[in-house]
Amino acid sequence: MPTSTSMTGHRHSGTACSVVIPTFDTAALLERCVLALHESLGDRDDVEVVVSDDGSADATPGVVAALRNALPGRRLVSVRSEENRGFAHACNAGARAASGRHLVFYNTDLVPSPGWLDALLAYADGDPGRSIVGTRLLFPDGRLQHCGVVICSDGYPRHVYAGLPGDHELAMRSGRAGIVTAACMLVRASVFTELGGFDTCYRNGYEDVDLCLRAEARGRAVHYCHTSVLTHLVSATRERRIEEFTATEETFLRRWGRLPATDVDRYLRDGVLSLRYGRTFPLRLEVSPELAFVDAGQGPGSAAEANQRVEELRDLVHRLRREVVELRMQALGGRPDSGGPLGDL
Repeated sequence: MPTSTSMTGHRHSGTACSVVIPTFDTAALLERCVLALHESLGDRDDVEVVVSDDGSADATPGVVAALRNALPGRRLVSVRSEENRGFAHACNAGARAASGRHLVFYNTDLVPSPGWLDALLAYADGDPGRSIVGTRLLFPDGRLQHCGVVICSDGYPRHVYAGLPGDHELAMRSGRAGIVTAACMLVRASVFTELGGFDTCYRNGYEDVDLCLRAEARGRAVHYCHTSVLTHLVSATRERRIEEFTATEETFLRRWGRLPATDVDRYLRDGVLSLRYGRTFPLRLEVSPELAFVDAGQGPGSAAEANQRVEELRDLVHRLRREVVELRMQALGGRPDSGGPLGDL
């Protein structure tokens, strides 16, 4: 089926959700994905599955036909591009063919947990302001892969708290996220149309970050739902080429420049980083060992050497300030009391 050219599609009033699965040359993975997805949906008859084949040269068309025959009770729609055009094109093509009020973009390398979609739809429908909602994704060993994305202090987006236990309290907090991954992402169909879909200037990288940033810029809130849980096999769907990723990263940097960091604000808000202020600097920095460690190396320029120099400078400043106070008091005809406020300097 040829790819359509409009971002708008016919919305069936009875279709709550369209699960859009972009795929390219992963026929066996697609088959397992759709069967597991179908099983996880249970008796829901208000969900359709849309497979968007991005120009596969393998057995994908035959797998799609076999799945349609194997799942007669499930509405399964398929679209196919004549050439491989990338993740954004595949998702947009699938969205055009979809009829649901919500679109859920869904990688073929996902393994759903029971009730994942019920939880996701309930969270999205709980507030009409939740325009984009991401899910909790786990690595195959149970560790956390995704509970939202932050802009790090070096200007690049990264998954926050990736590698912590999958049920860590930091991951069990639904709410405003700003950026979530499109490995499994719900977007209101009307908002997706308003945004013009994924930007096809990107190819297999940064499409989801860009979409979330554009949504937030328009006042469309991006959230994270911790009760919707899936296991992510991570990039089993497409082989990422270094040159291609570098080019799409440069496109992102040209578009957005150096974005304000959000990582430290997130750590402060979550209580894994705290700043304690005294009357003078340096301040006291406290960090959870689960978040970071302090490099206490002993070589030249190491953190240990820097800390020692800071201590020496602090002592010097302390002595100089004390001497200044003593001189001022002597000029006024008094002497400092060793038990007085100088002990706080």
